[in-house]
Amino acid sequence: MPAIGGGYRGQARSYRAQDDGLKAPMPRSPRFLAALALALSGFLLMVGFENIGADVRSSQLQLQFAWAAAASRDILAGWGEAGRSRVVLGLYADFLFLIGYTALLTQWLRAWRQPRRLVWGVLLAGGLDALENVFLLGFIRGGIDVALTPLVGVMSTLKFGLIGIALVYLGAGFRVSK
Repeated sequence: MPAIGGGYRGQARSYRAQDDGLKAPMPRSPRFLAALALALSGFLLMVGFENIGADVRSSQLQLQFAWAAAASRDILAGWGEAGRSRVVLGLYADFLFLIGYTALLTQWLRAWRQPRRLVWGVLLAGGLDALENVFLLGFIRGGIDVALTPLVGVMSTLKFGLIGIALVYLGAGFRVSK
């Protein structure tokens, strides 16, 4: 007979869905909480750095999806020195964010027993994000020619696509497990 609180007498309540064998992502796990904290803090720092005292809106997203070298040059010139400095700080914070979201999504996908290729897709998205950040830093600092702007657009598109696919699978997994 079920005891009050959802478990049977003598059994602790678990985060496992007993019916179908799926496990929840263990929200009390130190690894899960660390990944969540890293993702949230990286995201907040990234957005905060790009908007501190901003008189001109500067965001790495503008440069990620410029798609043409001329557009990249116009964006960089329009930001001015202060805007470029803010975006550089935002890109450094994005490295924290990408580590956090990659760890968070891979743990979630594994906990919900989603296909292994999705985990590899999220890891690839994190790698593409890191490479994209290196290119963007090079564009801003002048070490990499902005002629490679279309390559950054492709990396960004693939990254967001892979993350979107993983989130769709996670959403479907949550609906199936309830």
